[in-house]
Amino acid sequence: MANVVGKRNKSVNFDNRIVGGEPVPVEMFPASVKFYNFGAFCSGTIINSWCVLTAAHCFDNNKEVYDMMIEVGARYTHDSGGDVYEVLKYVIHEDYNKTIPFSCDIALIFPTRLMKLGNKSKKALIVNTNKWMNVTEKNIIVTGWGWTRYGGPISKPGLMKTYLRFVSLKDCEEMHNIRLTPDMFCLYGEGTRDTCKGDSGGGVLWNDFVIGVVSHGDGCARKNKPSVYANVWYFRQWIKTQMEHFVEKVCDMFPPD
Repeated sequence: MANVVGKRNKSVNFDNRIVGGEPVPVEMFPASVKFYNFGAFCSGTIINSWCVLTAAHCFDNNKEVYDMMIEVGARYTHDSGGDVYEVLKYVIHEDYNKTIPFSCDIALIFPTRLMKLGNKSKKALIVNTNKWMNVTEKNIIVTGWGWTRYGGPISKPGLMKTYLRFVSLKDCEEMHNIRLTPDMFCLYGEGTRDTCKGDSGGGVLWNDFVIGVVSHGDGCARKNKPSVYANVWYFRQWIKTQMEHFVEKVCDMFPPD
């Protein structure tokens, strides 16, 4: 999650981590992956064997694919047990940062080879309803590998999870005194639980569906400061279209004999 100080002063810190969470085995959240981009660390979500969903701001510091790497099936930040994939290409939403900072903060990554799926690496389900966009939803799951408090150390237990509640866009705007856009939504953990530095790009889960992507916030687990996420329901057609375009290009590159 990128860190936003004050009124949209865009100072981006990538490595957002789970605050107030508990360690979990990667088998519990096998769609979660790590994304390394020229020294910056983000998370992502497998949506099929050749595509990872992440945040657009994870590419702010570098856009050269040869400095990028996806790691799948690893529980710990430094874990030799994961499968590593180089990046063939990526797609950043064409309207990223155009309306306001972090608007359309969503991207797709395509590896150079198919990701091997198994116990520690499975594809996630893209949400097919907007019923989760309700203030009664109090058990939305976020996961990540990073800071367990703002400015603190990397999580030694590895992959962490916690639960957050949905906050209306109107209430979130008032709490932050900023304007948000319809492609965003907010979650809050009562000032004790949150995503933090390194979780950027990671998936947000509701009833086992991916509903969001970790985007940005004002510090981590601050009182009355919900964090902001990209709305996967809002972007579902864009995701589908980009995957179809990728398949078409690959088929053109490798035509049948």
